[in-house]
Amino acid sequence: METDWCSQLAEGLIENGCQYLSIALMEGAEDVQNQVSQAAGRLKFPLVAERAVSEKIGYEIALTYSYGKKRSAFLTHGFSLPVAMDPLMSSIYTGVAGGFVIVTVDTTPPLPYSSNCDPVSLAMFAKMPVLELSGLTHLSFLLKQAFTLSEQFETPVMFHIDTKIPRGPALSRGKTGKKRRTDFEKNPARWAATPRFRFLLHKKLNQRLREIAESGIKGQITQIGGKENNLGIICNHANLSLIRPWAERHHISLLSVQMPFPLPIAPLNQFIRSHKKTVIIEDRFPTIQFQIPEGKKALGRLTDNSFRQVSSWQKDPLVQLLDKIRRGKSGRKMSNNPQPPSNKVKPSPLAHFLSELKGMKSAPLLVADKTPLTAKLPVDYFVSRGGAISVTAGYAHAQGDKKAPPILGITDSPAFLHYGMQATTNAIYNTAPVRCLMVVRPEHETLIHTFLDTMTHVQVIPLKPESKDTRQKLLKDPSLPVTIFTIPEDVA
Repeated sequence: METDWCSQLAEGLIENGCQYLSIALMEGAEDVQNQVSQAAGRLKFPLVAERAVSEKIGYEIALTYSYGKKRSAFLTHGFSLPVAMDPLMSSIYTGVAGGFVIVTVDTTPPLPYSSNCDPVSLAMFAKMPVLELSGLTHLSFLLKQAFTLSEQFETPVMFHIDTKIPRGPALSRGKTGKKRRTDFEKNPARWAATPRFRFLLHKKLNQRLREIAESGIKGQITQIGGKENNLGIICNHANLSLIRPWAERHHISLLSVQMPFPLPIAPLNQFIRSHKKTVIIEDRFPTIQFQIPEGKKALGRLTDNSFRQVSSWQKDPLVQLLDKIRRGKSGRKMSNNPQPPSNKVKPSPLAHFLSELKGMKSAPLLVADKTPLTAKLPVDYFVSRGGAISVTAGYAHAQGDKKAPPILGITDSPAFLHYGMQATTNAIYNTAPVRCLMVVRPEHETLIHTFLDTMTHVQVIPLKPESKDTRQKLLKDPSLPVTIFTIPEDVA
């Protein structure tokens, strides 16, 4: 029986003694929390799984557990990780006392509302070690390596899961890890470091990365020998199952690295020097190629435009490019990949209503957070998740007395909980007139109304897109500075 990454992650966390999991407010967060909690209850292990309304908050809570020498983890979409960069960067310097693993999940191709941020390259920028999964069967074992690496070098470790990796058999061993008691040791020079101590911590960080790279040579590199030295391929572990059949069929040497940062440079340089031509395949950003001194001699995203045009998760175009390179033909003149035909989907009631609204003579500007619920709506501008209310407030201030079209912000309840609450508070404080349409998920309805009902300067108006008076309600002059129009999820 095959299993998905979520159930394997739940088993792996318990087996490796993780006692706290913080889950960002990502798509499927409730399912993850339920599966982890059920597994913890079944195995009678004290693993607490909580959902946080912000990546920054979730990261900080999980980090606190690791300060007390307990094992903890933080789960988020890879493209949302930059929201937690403030505590993340600080924790890289100070380090941790218990094992702390940041689990990043990416879909391939990227979700339409994602920022296309590559978490692996972000980890390289932050100087955080990364372990990348090649198959779900190995998840618990690799998670053990991540926690061990974190504790041995007292540093946060990224554990990257890409949904393109093959599924494997369910490996429910029913084992539980070691339970730990909180043991926080005071050390102001580390936990409350001044700039002088930060400088010393930075030197230790660089030394730590060198030691991690050297320790990662054994077991972190998978090499499949070929009969010829004309062409060699280096790829990240998530692409191993995609590339391996082609490489074995053509007897091409293949080297895959499980820890894309920090890299053990010597064996990779040697691999490149031992082949007449080397190809480096990885996702989005050339993290591996960027680190290798000999990497500029290789073909890859850093040096060849053909690899930027071919996405690593598109098997057929990638294999066609590799075939051309194997035959000695340059792939530089390849045209852009044709986009797959889009299936025509009947517009939702909300999308139909907004289309009619845009057709009005005095139509408002529609500015929306780019989220799963708003990505297909006909709007004028998309902004980063949680920014619609801020942009709407800024537009209202900038408009002044000039005759400009009104503006309507569009968001959903996850984005509102993510950053919209702060933007709403700021709009009230600065008396900025804001109108915002919010798509509310059922599980957030009580929380959203509890918050908004406490705000004396906010009026909440439920709307139904199919009602005749919806447009009149939407464009009517508000009686309070901030007006939030709520729409149920099933009409979006």
